[in-house]
Formats: sequence, C-alpha cells, structure tokens
Amino acid sequence: MSKELVINANEEEQEIKIALLENGKLLELHKEVFNRKFSVGDIYLGVVERILHGLNAAIIDIGHSKGGFLHYNDLGFQKYKNILDLIPDNHRKKEIFIYPNSSEKERIIDYTNNNNDINSIDEVLCLGQKIIVQVSKEPIYNKGLKLTSKICLPGRYLILIPFSDEIFVSQKIKDIKEKKRLISHIKKIKPNKFGIVIRTASYNKILEILEKELFYLINKWEITLNNIIKLPPVQILNEESKIFCFLRDLFNDNFQYIYCNNNFLCKEIYSYLSLIAPDKISIIKYYKENIPIFEKYGINKQIQTYLGKNVPLDNGAYLIIEHTEALHVIDVNSGISNPFQKNCTESERIDQVLKINLIAATEIVRQLRLRNMGGIIIVDFIDMSESIHKNKLYEYIKEKMKNDKAKHKILPPNEFGLVQFTRHRVRPELKKNNYKLNYNIYYNYKNHKKDSDYINHIEFSIENIIRNKMVKNKVIQLHIHPFISAYLKKGFPSIQQKWLFNHKKWIKIIPKESLKYTEYILSNEKNKIILSSFY
Repeated sequence: MSKELVINANEEEQEIKIALLENGKLLELHKEVFNRKFSVGDIYLGVVERILHGLNAAIIDIGHSKGGFLHYNDLGFQKYKNILDLIPDNHRKKEIFIYPNSSEKERIIDYTNNNNDINSIDEVLCLGQKIIVQVSKEPIYNKGLKLTSKICLPGRYLILIPFSDEIFVSQKIKDIKEKKRLISHIKKIKPNKFGIVIRTASYNKILEILEKELFYLINKWEITLNNIIKLPPVQILNEESKIFCFLRDLFNDNFQYIYCNNNFLCKEIYSYLSLIAPDKISIIKYYKENIPIFEKYGINKQIQTYLGKNVPLDNGAYLIIEHTEALHVIDVNSGISNPFQKNCTESERIDQVLKINLIAATEIVRQLRLRNMGGIIIVDFIDMSESIHKNKLYEYIKEKMKNDKAKHKILPPNEFGLVQFTRHRVRPELKKNNYKLNYNIYYNYKNHKKDSDYINHIEFSIENIIRNKMVKNKVIQLHIHPFISAYLKKGFPSIQQKWLFNHKKWIKIIPKESLKYTEYILSNEKNKIILSSFY
C-alpha cells in the first residue's frame, strides 16, 4: 500500500501537523506544539512527592503543576538491584539514590538481595527521594502523566535499555535463522549492564549498521547521565521531534512522498532520511503553492468527514461512534442506502450482511488509529446467524489490526454479536471539535451549529455513486431542503458547478420542503432512491 506523509508547519499557531495517508485515505494525524512541556519518551530526574499506599504507587514531582503517576509495577530493575552498580563508574552519583533527609547521610537503598518478597512501593521509595523516570503516557482526560522507571532509548533498529542485561527480538521477525544471526551480532557489540531490543527494521541489516546505532544510543544515554548533576526536578533528556520519531518508527519502502510546506523543515527531514534511508531522499517535496497544504491533499475535508459522530462507508452504510471516559461504543448501521433486494434469497441476505460487516471492520480499524482510541472498545456489528461468518469477521479484524503498533487484544463475537477490543493509548484521543482547521466553514445558518459535515457527506455520497457505477445515466438527482438548495447553487462557480467539473456528471438539485436541513435523497431520473441521508 502506498503511503504519503503531509507536514503542515504553521509558524503563526506555533505548531506542526503531521498527516499520514494510505492510498489517499487519512490514517493517522498528529500535532506537535512548539515549546511543548512534555512528550512520551522524555526523561526526568524527579523527586518522590507522595506515596499512595492504597494504589501501591507514588506521585513524582518532575517540575510541572501536576505530578506524574508511578506504579510499583513500573519500577523495573530498581525493585531488586542497586542502581549505582548498574551505572558506569564515571557517571555514578551516589547522592541521587539516597534518602536526602536521613540521619544516615550515605544510606543507599539495598536491592542486591533480589528479594522477591518486596511487593510494596514504600519498601523501595520514600518521600524526597530522587529518581530517574520516563514519560510513558501523556495526560488523558482528568488523568495526569504516567511515568515509568523502566528507561528505554529507541532507535530505528535497536532499543537501548539501561539497568538491564537482556536481549529481546521483535516478535514480527519470524525467521529463526535471522533471529539467531541478530542475537549473535548484538552479543558481540553489547556492553555489560545494557539491555537491547532488536526491532523489526533490523531484519537483514549488517553488523556495522547495528553497531553504529548502538554506539549512538549509548552516547545519548551518557549525555543524559551527565545531566543528573542538575538540581531536581529537571528534564535530563528531551525526546526527538515528533516528525523524526514518526519516520524512525514507521518509515518503510511503502512511502511514496513526503510533502512539507516549510523549507527549513524539509532540509532537516532530508538530513535525517539520508541517515536512515539514503535511497529514498528523492521522495521529499517542498510544497510552496498558495493553496494550504492540508486543503490541497484533501486532509481538511477528511477530518470533517471522518472525525464526527457519524462516519460514512463506501457502500452507503455508516458507523455511529460514541465516547465515554471508560469506553467507546461503535454501532454498524446498514442504512437505507443498503436496502436488501426484494425477492432475494436468505443466502444472499446473509452474504450481504457479512459484506457490510467486513467493510465496516476495515473502517473501524482505521478509526482506531486515526482517533487514537484506547481502553475498552465495543462494536455492535449487524447480527450474523452463521458461526462461520462470525469467525471469518473475527479473523479479518485480527489481520487488519496487525499493522497497528499499539498493543491490543480482540475477543471473538459474543452471543450478542458484540466484538470487544482493548487498545493501549499513550496520547489523548483526537477529536474534531478540538482540532483547528485552516479554512472557513462551508455554511452557517441561524440557530444551527456551524458544521461542514453535511456538505462533505453529500459530496462523499455522490462520489460513491459514481465510483461504484450505481447510476447508468449521466444525471443524478439530489432532493434537499430549499435553504440548502439555494446555498449549493449560489455564486460562480457554485458548488453544483464544481461537482460537474470534478465528477463529469450533472447533479440536478430539487428543493423539497418536507426534508429537514440535514436530510437529503439521491435518486436517478426515475426517482428510484440510490442513497439517502443517514442523519
């Protein structure tokens, strides 16, 4: 599948927006704010501010208004080992891991026993203690930062894990011989007291490339340790720009183009790509047209269409997505755009239901990544009586979810036909109402919410009719409220004329007072309904 990366650097709003397109469809959307306070991957020298005995956790002051949450299970090797023995001699700072206000000024926590009976955080940490932590999850809803002391420094091919001595290999590398080759290489170059995770991108990479990156990561960790002499709480390592993290983790041969509207940023991307994929630097394109870059590549339109409560599908069906703090609920609706044919057999009806569910599953998987939905997700698919079809749907979802980097688990359809997901989330969910767009709203009428969804959905439906060849003649009739009819015909070129230019079909607009503002019907010349509003 061909992928494109579109980067919109807006100096006025002091932010960078990153859009990943797959076959022209918006797959992921990220935003990086200049001078951001924190990001996943940042490392801090923090101070234990409070012990939460009931939760077996601690609140760590890292210099922000709200402390970070550190659970006992996220302490990692600090539970059982003397960290000072794991830090190289020239970086040992004994005073960092002591009780600062203790009468025993040189008292160090003793983890050398490997005492597996330790299961309480107050046996490991105490108030005022200094500790190195890393941001593992950004604030979501009313929850603050989540921290971990299982420090890791990711590279493109390897992940360096200080305070460890283990070697792990990505589960996506299935070739046993390749796994053994990579482990053998890493054992030759890995220093003591450092763990390594061999990433999927390491597949078939030579020893020199892996050694070069390992040296870079170790040097990065040594620079981080040099910063621990600063007075806590303080940031001692700032994660790389989101663009470079994105390229580091996701870039592959499927990327066809990288468009960016900032010349300086283009040069930085060029420099970074020349290190990790020098044969692909030609795909970087500097965008300098007057039309906003997100408008040019249809990203703003897709944001408006796909980030609302109602999400249209290519076959005229639609999803309804509801959010709560605890879970997300998705309902699959065939809509009146998918009427079952008269006189169709029971077998044909069952096959049609499965087809709609499979199309819906494809869109749901995309929505999870696009919106960064996490926690518990419950999907109510259209009921299927055949167990073989339920199993086919389940296997199809699992296959589609393989490309999702977030940790997830999927359960088979239960007796009520519900499919349950759990998906890990490290950043707040993306919503349309808190995402600023760079172009004007299409329409605004009195006492009605400003929203371009309506026009976008109509155009989306027209595109589906033409793409799926649902009409044989050249004319499509649009029955709509007179107010919206006047709006579509207004100006030169009007929206109606633009549709003719874009789709080479005349859309005949018929005012109909019986319809509400957000209702429409698309029919052929014989007034046979092809698609209809899902509002």
